[in-house]
Amino acid sequence: SSGINAECPLRPGGISQTDKHIEFFWNVVESLSQEDLRKLIKFACNQERIPFSCPCQESGPEASHVPPYPMKIAPAEGRDDRLIRTETCMFMIKLPQYSSEVVMRERILQAINCRDDPLSG
Repeated sequence: SSGINAECPLRPGGISQTDKHIEFFWNVVESLSQEDLRKLIKFACNQERIPFSCPCQESGPEASHVPPYPMKIAPAEGRDDRLIRTETCMFMIKLPQYSSEVVMRERILQAINCRDDPLSG
């Protein structure tokens, strides 16, 4: 198992867990190596790993808040010609409606292996 919850929240905007491109996304995520999964998490939220819980829930209201978890998926305009985008502070992936699982895999691997990303450190 990837450790990423496939029942993650979807942003309003006409997408659901049963949409084909959402199913393609989870199929690809579940097939990723641990190294590629780590890269996906880094790409999506600029963190090395997903925390099990928010520290503010463990320490009370005075504790600092980390970005909301789990990962959220939001719609993005375009289809196969568009790239995946993220809002790292929200752990949100903006996912175009790719036409196939093959295209989804190509775009995910392209995104997580991009060396021009200024956040990739």
